[in-house]
Amino acid sequence: MKAMKTLALGCGVAVAALALTGAAGAHDPKGKGGMPKEQMKRVMAGMKGLDKIDDQKKGIYSRLVQWPPSYAKLRVCFMGGNKASNAKVAEIGNRWANDAGIGLKLDFGKAGNPRNCDPNGRESQIRVSYAEGGYWSHLGQNSVVYVAQEEASMNLEGFDQVDPAVLDQPEPRGIILHEFGHALGLLHEHQSPVATCGNEFNWDFIIKYLGGPPNNWDKETIEFNMAPMGGEDLMMTDFDSKSVMLYSFPPEYYVNGDKSACYIPFSNPDISDADRATINYMYPSDPSARIKNFEQSKAEFAQMMQKAEAAGTKSVGIDYMDSYFGSKGVAADEE
Repeated sequence: MKAMKTLALGCGVAVAALALTGAAGAHDPKGKGGMPKEQMKRVMAGMKGLDKIDDQKKGIYSRLVQWPPSYAKLRVCFMGGNKASNAKVAEIGNRWANDAGIGLKLDFGKAGNPRNCDPNGRESQIRVSYAEGGYWSHLGQNSVVYVAQEEASMNLEGFDQVDPAVLDQPEPRGIILHEFGHALGLLHEHQSPVATCGNEFNWDFIIKYLGGPPNNWDKETIEFNMAPMGGEDLMMTDFDSKSVMLYSFPPEYYVNGDKSACYIPFSNPDISDADRATINYMYPSDPSARIKNFEQSKAEFAQMMQKAEAAGTKSVGIDYMDSYFGSKGVAADEE
């Protein structure tokens, strides 16, 4: 295990025959369970460390978690499940990478028979489980920085217990695409600084609701999951109500209920044009452009670290430069 990286909590899913009940989410703040709390503590500690280094550049987090150009592809494996369900999840998740504009591919192993996880084998960057609670995914590189190979980096509770054809229906399809969006490094749309969601939320209701069972989140955790992310270095487009990364929250989450500009009655089931443009910008097909973006981020972060160290501020428990910028990656021809 390298250092540590994470971001995810999901909502529970009730699986009955061919029906799925739940809401799409990586660390779904609806109060229905999700990522183990000890894993959330890891990323919270990492975020606090970044804040200590420079609390005016919170947006750097969104750039840190992007996969470096040393990754021509990401190895994906499955913890359990069956050949048919794993193949369908792979087919849907791979819709992110099936585009000429993206320079990062997803490698699920053999077509129709995706690879199983082997914690003692070669590193897999995305490890899909069905056995944990809820739907969630670690954010980009966090799956190898904060999480060990024997731990899941994504969870799709119960999706291996239904007819695989059901997974391509709108709701489960949107959940799968949402989680793979996070695995590629995309943040939640409701946390975009250009969105008005933060001002439209009914914070009194949200804090009371999420502060109770089963989440029992403190205010800091609630803000981490719900509040807009700051930082001029955040990559962002205009607020996209069609984004697969936007949650469908209950009307009670908003001061103006279903009249809120951020409210959508159902989670979006497909990758939007803006989602596609963003992911292609993050991982351009031109290798030189991707390397240039990476080197710029690395240089800016190194400068920030040097400034913090000169002021006597030290990161605790994680070497950010090595963890986020020092990976050997995965070559295109690597199995």
